[in-house]
This record gives sequence, C-alpha cells and structure tokens, in this order.
Amino acid sequence: MVFGEQAPKALAIMHPERVSRWIISPLIIFTRTGTPLIYKAIPTWFVAVEAFTRIGSWDQVLAVTPPEMLSLVRPLDDGFLPWLGLVTGVPLLGFYFWCTNQFMVQRVLSARSVRDGRLGALFAGLLKLPVLWIMVLPGTMARVLYPALENPDLVYPTLIFGMLPAGLLGLVVAGFLAALMSQIDSTLNSASTLVTMDFVKVRRPDLDERQLMRIGRVTTAAFMVFAAAWATRIEQFGSLFRYLQNVLSYIAPPVVAVFLLGVLWRRANARGAFASLLTGLILGLGFFVANLAGRGPQLHFLYVGAILFGVCTLVHVGVSLSTAPPAPEQVRELVWSAAAARRERAAAGASSWYADDRVLAGALLVVTAAVVIAFW
Repeated sequence: MVFGEQAPKALAIMHPERVSRWIISPLIIFTRTGTPLIYKAIPTWFVAVEAFTRIGSWDQVLAVTPPEMLSLVRPLDDGFLPWLGLVTGVPLLGFYFWCTNQFMVQRVLSARSVRDGRLGALFAGLLKLPVLWIMVLPGTMARVLYPALENPDLVYPTLIFGMLPAGLLGLVVAGFLAALMSQIDSTLNSASTLVTMDFVKVRRPDLDERQLMRIGRVTTAAFMVFAAAWATRIEQFGSLFRYLQNVLSYIAPPVVAVFLLGVLWRRANARGAFASLLTGLILGLGFFVANLAGRGPQLHFLYVGAILFGVCTLVHVGVSLSTAPPAPEQVRELVWSAAAARRERAAAGASSWYADDRVLAGALLVVTAAVVIAFW
C-alpha cells in the first residue's frame, strides 16, 4: 500500500540474485583485496570527523597549510609528482595495478561471472575515492592538532591513538594487521607460484605435486629473507609510498606494453612479448641502479616509466612484425574487438542502464575527474 504501483519494482530490486550481484559479490571482491571494509572504513571515518570537530573550521587548516599541499596537480619542477608525470606515468602504474597485478587478478577471478568481476572492480575503484577524505585530509588537519609533530610518518598513528576509543582502536589495529598479512600472503603466494609453475615445472615436468610444494615453500622462504635484507635500502627513498611508486615505475611499463598489445593487436606474438619484457628488464634495472647510485641523468621515476613503456612497445611491434604471426585460432578469443564485445553482451541478455558496467565506469570517471578538479 505504501509503494503502490512501485511495489513490484521495489521487490524486484531486492531479489536475492540482484542483492548477490550488486552487494555481496562486489564486497567479497573488494574486502578480499586485503582491506577489510568494516575494520578500517568506519574507524577512519570516525578519525576524520573527530579531527574536523576538534578543529572547528576548515579555515584553521588553510591558515597553516600551504596551498600547494592541497593540490593534486603539481608544478613541472615538483620533486614528487610533477603534472607531466601525472599524465605520462601515473596511468601506467594504475593500469598495472588494476589490470595486470596478480594480487588484484586473483580476487577478480573469484567472482561468479565476468560481469560480477567487472562490478567488483568498479566498486573497489569507487571505494578508493573516499581515501582522500578519511586518510589524506586528516593528515593535513594534524598540522593544527599536533603542530609540534616532526616526523610525518607518525601523523596517522598519532591521530588514531589520540582520537579513537579503545574498542574502535582495536578494530583499526586488527584491520591493518589483516590487510598486511593478506598483502604479504598474496605476494609470496604469487611469487612462489610463478617460480614453481612457470620455471621449475617447465624444466622438470617429472616432479610430482609434493616436490613442487616443497620447492614452493623454499622459494617463499628465500623471498622472505631477500625482502628482509632489502628493507634496509628503502630508507634511501624517503618514504615507503615513494619507494613503491618508484619501483613500480621501473617494472610495470614492460608488463603494461605487452598486455595492451596482446589484447588489442592480433599481430603481436610471443617472441615480441619476450623481447619487450627482456628489454624492459634490462633498461629498468639500469635506470634504477643509476638513479640509486646518483650516476647519469637523474630522471624522475614517472618519466622513466613513460620512456620504458615507449621503448618496450616499439621493441614488441618490431620483433612481432619481423617474425611469424600467431595462428588466428590462437588469438581469436584473446584479442578484443567491438564485434566480440557485442556478442558477449547479447549473450548476457538485456539489462537496465544503471546495471550496465559501461555506464558505471563512465560515472566513476566523471566522479574521479570532479575530485581532481576540486583539488586542482
């Protein structure tokens, strides 16, 4: 009686299959990426609101914060994120993380269907946007709340320990530990699987599962020892975030080049991909060592990423054109085409406009653009 003629539509929206597709599947995909939603989102929102409440007004934050610290688009001579690097390098890092990083791909493959995987990825992308308000801007507010705090790495721990009650503080700590363990577990699992299945098993096909499992465990232990030894070098980069972006700029561009050409170009072949990856590995290692040692031209890491991507793309195209093309039946189902996309959507059946992942992706791009413009 309350909904009148809209009752059937309201009930249809709450159909279990739709609830599963729109709510449960995306939440599972997102929370399994190592970021437990309940354990971190609610307490961090509490920190943001509490910090702003204690300050009283945004004007007090602006009074002690230089304007450039609230800008996402920095000058060309900025040492961390120049605007040219934002255009040429950051898209490569984002594409690598969201489309080729095994850590993300493993989670998307747990979806019920390709469509659910797309919705989950879009939902995860949407939940990345509030991070600006619940983690970045509270750090700016700390300039007012804790003006004597000298170490910027202690800003967020100081905020959560100073503002959260005991119960919520426990949830935050548990969330961070769960996220850390999930990230480490996925990284080590991916690395050991790569070594075991793509190198050892190819050369020694006679090994049984027990032997391969033993090799995987030894590989995992070796990676952990190497990571612990390398951790002492991270301090040279100033911060962990800067180190991660820096390293990804050297290793991601060859992977992105191979992936894009493999998906969009039928003429790309395995020899071209191998040559491209090998070239990117050698050049990336050379750039990294040169920058680390302070020798040669000190290029910004985002510029290095764009250079590596261009060189690897040219190498892939050149080697592919000079060698035999792959058989059509090998690439028919792997290379994207508008016709194949139409057939896929026709097979999936008609859906409402608000359920179309293309519409949702466009809306996410618009919202992201609005955030960037607002903090230009």
